[in-house]
Amino acid sequence: MDYAALLFDPAYSIYGVDAVLTLADTAGTEVPLVVIDKTAGLPIGPNVEIGTIIPGAMLRASALADNGVERDVLDEAAIAFNGKTWRIASFYPKPVPTGEANGEIVLVLEAVDG
Repeated sequence: MDYAALLFDPAYSIYGVDAVLTLADTAGTEVPLVVIDKTAGLPIGPNVEIGTIIPGAMLRASALADNGVERDVLDEAAIAFNGKTWRIASFYPKPVPTGEANGEIVLVLEAVDG
């Protein structure tokens, strides 16, 4: 079963917003992505999700792979969407039954001053 096509294609088509990921490398590499804005609060928890006020965003793991971006470079990167720039404080995978590469990555965000 292709979870990406069945679940994520419609969700990211409807709720996705354009974003620009700026890596913390010396060149400040920018990568265009589509994310789902969860800055009002992320649901957290492995089996029972609990709502929080922690700002975040969701992105497809395949979007990073398609752009040649490794997950470990997300540390200290910045992402801009919906008119605001955020620092990626941490991230974790949200796999689907076919594996992490077909799932999502949850970005935990911190507001950038200014």
